[in-house]
Amino acid sequence: MKFGLCYIPDYHAEHSGTWRDWYEGMIAEVKLAESLGFDSAWFAEHRVAGFAFGSPALFIAACARETSRIRLGASVSLLPLNNPVRTAEDYAMADVLSGGRLDFGVGRGLYKYDYDMSNVPMDQSRDRFNENLEIVRKLWTEENVTYRGKWTTIEGHTLGPKPVQQPSPPIFIAAVRTADTYRWAGQNGFSLLTAPFFFPDHREQQGLLDIYRQALRDHGHDPAAKETMAVYHMYCAETDAEVAEFADPALARYQAFTRATDLSREAYRDPVAYKDWKGFFENRASITLEQMKATRAVIGRPEECVEKIAMLTERFGLTQIAFEVNYGALPHDRVMRSLRLFAQKVMPRFAGDRNS
Repeated sequence: MKFGLCYIPDYHAEHSGTWRDWYEGMIAEVKLAESLGFDSAWFAEHRVAGFAFGSPALFIAACARETSRIRLGASVSLLPLNNPVRTAEDYAMADVLSGGRLDFGVGRGLYKYDYDMSNVPMDQSRDRFNENLEIVRKLWTEENVTYRGKWTTIEGHTLGPKPVQQPSPPIFIAAVRTADTYRWAGQNGFSLLTAPFFFPDHREQQGLLDIYRQALRDHGHDPAAKETMAVYHMYCAETDAEVAEFADPALARYQAFTRATDLSREAYRDPVAYKDWKGFFENRASITLEQMKATRAVIGRPEECVEKIAMLTERFGLTQIAFEVNYGALPHDRVMRSLRLFAQKVMPRFAGDRNS
């Protein structure tokens, strides 16, 4: 079992400080995580103001200059929304500046708002994703690339620099509720990045992971050689009172922020093009704080965190969990405190899994 951080943070001016305060706090958290033995830190891409990062590659580069060991990932780069040549350039540079520590998570994205701001129709997302990923991989691995696609034409271009990691940085495919994405990721031998907290019934997630692993086997790939990473909110506290004072209001703010993003801004997925998500955002408004804490987050005292991680690992066959630790303007000092306690009292309980 590997442990990482996942940043899909929400900015609240009244709680988060200045934008620079917000960014510097996250960089400090990544530095601390490295010193505590966490394996990775991942950064999400969105266009919604105050939500995640417009350019994860830029933030990865900033973190790379402040760290030396921890792996740094995109979770995810929204491939359909960006010029693939620029994507290949930006993440190749991030890999170079990090000394070969990039993990390249890619996906089609969750929010219609991101597509609207990028002037890309959502019904083109699958085709654009496939084309742009093919272009990025060619630019990373081939010296002279000519490509004539539906949206991008390249004539004899050589990318410089190439990534440090050869033939390319590890590629993770984001898959949440769409069975075809799990199947495609398995057929093509990619590792997986998912978010089981989106599912009210864990059996649905288990079924989709079965599709992924069967597709791996059917196409000659060893499931044991692939990563299955899941994202959960986390707060590790000494007492229930501390959870109630700090984690509960932060999680409530985060839920309120994302609900507002989903609904009032009409940012949710197109219900025709994305039938697997139809009704999800509306239903999410009914999720209570207690339900989130009970089965959809790793929040509580160290022993509670240990129990939840053991359950999730067994249930889904995870190789890595990346924790959202900075959400709902959770105070920075409390994030640091939570990370220290988690490293001290939770991570050692999984030391055998981490070293196997």
